[in-house]
Amino acid sequence: MTIKHISALFLSFALWQGISFAQAQPSGKAYQTGNYIFCGNEIPKKFAYVVERKTDDTWKPIAHLKAPQSEAECRADFMQLPKSLAIISPIDKTVIAFVWNTIQQADVVDSLFAYSIDPRYQYLARTAWFDEEIREPGTYTYRVRKVQNNGTVLSSNEVKVKFPSTEPVSNISPVRFVLKEKSISISYSIDDLNSISGIKLFRSTYLRNSFSEIPVELMYTQQKGEMVAVLTDKDASKGLTYSYVALPYDALGNLGKTTDTLNIHFLAKPADVGLVTNLQVTPDPERGGNNLKWDFNYKMNANTIDIYRSASYDGPYMLITSLNPKTKEYFDSRNIQPSIAYYYYISINTGIGQSLPSARVPAILEGKKPNPFTPQNLSTSREGNVVTLKFRKLGYDTKSYYVFRGDGYVAPLKQLPRMLTSSDSLLTYIDTLPKTINSMVYSYAVASVNSSYNISPLSDRVSVSYSGGRLPVAEKVNAMIHADNILVTWSDAASLHAGISGYRVFRKATLNNSEVEPETLIATTSFSQNSYTDSNVQPNRYYSYRIQCIGSDTLDAGSISMPGGIAFKTDKLLQPGDVTAIPSDGKIILKWSLPLVDGLSSSLIYRSIENSEPILLKEIEKPTDLFEDNSAKKNIQYYYFIVLKYNDNRTSTPTDAVGGKWQ
Repeated sequence: MTIKHISALFLSFALWQGISFAQAQPSGKAYQTGNYIFCGNEIPKKFAYVVERKTDDTWKPIAHLKAPQSEAECRADFMQLPKSLAIISPIDKTVIAFVWNTIQQADVVDSLFAYSIDPRYQYLARTAWFDEEIREPGTYTYRVRKVQNNGTVLSSNEVKVKFPSTEPVSNISPVRFVLKEKSISISYSIDDLNSISGIKLFRSTYLRNSFSEIPVELMYTQQKGEMVAVLTDKDASKGLTYSYVALPYDALGNLGKTTDTLNIHFLAKPADVGLVTNLQVTPDPERGGNNLKWDFNYKMNANTIDIYRSASYDGPYMLITSLNPKTKEYFDSRNIQPSIAYYYYISINTGIGQSLPSARVPAILEGKKPNPFTPQNLSTSREGNVVTLKFRKLGYDTKSYYVFRGDGYVAPLKQLPRMLTSSDSLLTYIDTLPKTINSMVYSYAVASVNSSYNISPLSDRVSVSYSGGRLPVAEKVNAMIHADNILVTWSDAASLHAGISGYRVFRKATLNNSEVEPETLIATTSFSQNSYTDSNVQPNRYYSYRIQCIGSDTLDAGSISMPGGIAFKTDKLLQPGDVTAIPSDGKIILKWSLPLVDGLSSSLIYRSIENSEPILLKEIEKPTDLFEDNSAKKNIQYYYFIVLKYNDNRTSTPTDAVGGKWQ
């Protein structure tokens, strides 16, 4: 049994004493690829555990557990652990043999001592099951039954498991490290001993950020009054600087949070390797590069002075040159761009590795190219509160542009935060104006930026007017009949806001409570006209009007007002009078008198029989007062009424019905 197994057993035994009896009842917990179900602490020798999962109100059996019958069966079960557990579970024949021998002699899994709370060995004892059929997140319900060989159910318990797991794994933190002759030992403090089972250690060469898991010896021990995990790296090479991160996991392989990076220079005697000190980097714009100077405390044979550079403090850093160890100055002009921060550090190559790196020192090279080229042909357009600027590039060394904006025609211009980066000849910049209750005038100008980050003079100013986007709402909308028209009036909203350039008039019409004309824009007036005469109206309809304020741009519009309306010429139309039905030989003659009014169009003759709906029998297009119904059948009682139709398509109310029958 290895040191790693012994130390893990020590920790597990300490935990087992406090929690083993709490596991007598069924319980569950999610792991990376499924749900783990603990059935109970009794080993199923004279009974079986039946594990069922609830699916759509139906219990589906997923496991029937009986005690193992041989050590080979235990070994086979161990090889079938879920992948997340298998990768942290080396097969130890000694431990498996101990578990098998204990199972034969014991009735409860507690007899396995420290192994009794390990899900892997609970699984070998058939007191637990791994449900690997879980695919979707959610809460799963399980039923665990103890069933005797004769079918008698001894107990039944339900367990709910939320997948994936939300139970946290203990946080760990590096607290100290020890450099030994051939190894590095790192101690990690543990916040919660009950929720951790092991720790993975990852290593990378310093500043390379290429971490990979390494084999380590793990031991739990007391240091300075607290329990710590000590991880020992026996594969480290002297003279190298390493970065370490650790990742804890629980007994089911669920991963915790990665620790902060710990950088360690593996050097048993720090004086064995010379150190670079007093590194200084001075930009030299005239020569177009950065000049590096340093001191070197020479202690042993050093092969080269290696200089590394990056455009980011955190890297990655690239080796740009290797110099004679007696060199103390270097001028870097390789691919240096003005106004960009470059970071440098120096390390000593000893032949077997790198020394501890120097401090990282930044430098920014000032550009020397002047920029007299102002952008040309600046123009502006606006839709709503979106302003589009268009201009033309001038000069070949331009890499970006700043846009400036000011309130008013002559107010100072302020730089907008967004830089436009483009190499195109024709450029477009979109600006969104803030919405206000006042009309405004905005001015714009543009400046170019060259590769030396020098800014050109401003272009000519251009201006755009804007209503503010928050136009008022027209009030007191009123409609009245004026001659044969409808006059609509509303409040003078233009006197409240200088940005109003006009009004939109919307109309809707109804007839007999049914909409015959949807709300439609019918007119647009100037800002000085807060009334409108609607002449396109028809009698007997109700007209509803609403008003909207508009600005100089068609997209500048306020909210639509509350409606105002009126019914237009709804007087009743005259009916025909003296309606009679006279039976004759094979027909019924209808007579009536017409009112003396203008605008009559036709007479509508309706007929019905007893207990039936009336139908339109005839429409007489020209004014008349006589109609012969030749389609009337003998000995059938008919009922008639007449409706007059006028030129505007309005109709009178029907007359009272009259009856007639010929024999």
